[in-house]
Amino acid sequence: MKTAHHRLRRLCAVLIGLTFLFSGLFKLLDPVGTGLIVSEYFKFFHVGFLQGLSKPLGMGLALLESITGAALITGVYRKLTAVVASAMVVFFTVVTLILWIANPVMDCGCFGEAIHLTHAQTFWKNVILLMLALIAFVPFQNFGVPRKGKYIAFWIAVPSLVFALWFNARHLPMIDYTEFKPGAELFASLDNDYQAMDGKVPTFIYERDGQRGSFSLENLPDSTWTFVGVDTLSRSVYRSEDKPVLSFRDAEGTYQDELAVLGKVVTFSVYDPGKADWTLIREQAADVRSQGATPLVLTVPGEGIPQDFPVYYGDYKPLITLNRANGGATYIDNGEIISKWSPKDVPSGSEWTGLLERDPVDAFTDFTVKRRIKAQGFALYLLALLLLL
Repeated sequence: MKTAHHRLRRLCAVLIGLTFLFSGLFKLLDPVGTGLIVSEYFKFFHVGFLQGLSKPLGMGLALLESITGAALITGVYRKLTAVVASAMVVFFTVVTLILWIANPVMDCGCFGEAIHLTHAQTFWKNVILLMLALIAFVPFQNFGVPRKGKYIAFWIAVPSLVFALWFNARHLPMIDYTEFKPGAELFASLDNDYQAMDGKVPTFIYERDGQRGSFSLENLPDSTWTFVGVDTLSRSVYRSEDKPVLSFRDAEGTYQDELAVLGKVVTFSVYDPGKADWTLIREQAADVRSQGATPLVLTVPGEGIPQDFPVYYGDYKPLITLNRANGGATYIDNGEIISKWSPKDVPSGSEWTGLLERDPVDAFTDFTVKRRIKAQGFALYLLALLLLL
């Protein structure tokens, strides 16, 4: 017969397990972002030589965290799980205490991009987990025995978590929590002192060698550029502290941010040009242009970029935040991010025609709702499996 103390120990173990499970799951849903978090830790602790391990180590830790959470919830392998969970809680507490004292400009990444905590909040969260662990696991004996069905639930959950990691590593995160998530409005980096009639900024579009540029009246290009047309930018596209700015420049070093907020645009984010499939990007960009949208290939300076391919240059962090996939496409309609794809999932032909002709709000809603339902459905499936079976 279970005593009140035994029930309290199990309750504390389950609470730790739920925290571990969702903390790991948020990171599993964004393997690239998890790798960036680990990379920041490597920089902070001055072990930059481990940068190449950032992504695989981040994925492994996220998987370990979520599997440990599943084991705690189901109550299987209790002594082993108690040791692993206790070691992780102590380790996290020490690390977050160091972060709280040093106060570096970085996020702990406890819940990926989904929930951002201050260093103090992160430390006290781990202190609470440490207190729960003391109740749940000390002394390391008399843990009890789970029902056999709990082992079945656990060993169904483990491959499910591995599949979630594989799926999100192969495609894009089911839910995007970054500043460039679908629905976000981009602001172009225009000069706030520029004076224009009726709050509109005239913009002159020129083209050269397949690359388009946007110029003000005071800064028109030379005769090697061909005039395409005139557009206007509302003053609402100026920089704003609470809106993301996607900055990029042409080969001459002139910033062309406003191109991303003019009409229907599809950007291709190439944050690692040496590993990008440029043949595929060229085909997809041509497909986008043939359907009436403007393709913008944004990359970082480096080796591997075809010399005859028109590109714009941006910084690594914004490009990998805009789209987690190297060479991934992002559809932007008049400055609003509508949807994103990994290279293998980019629409083609008639798919682009239908998408570009749809109301942007409908396209955004259809894209985000489907992915959110999948993510929430997976989380509910895990909870039902681990708690009810």
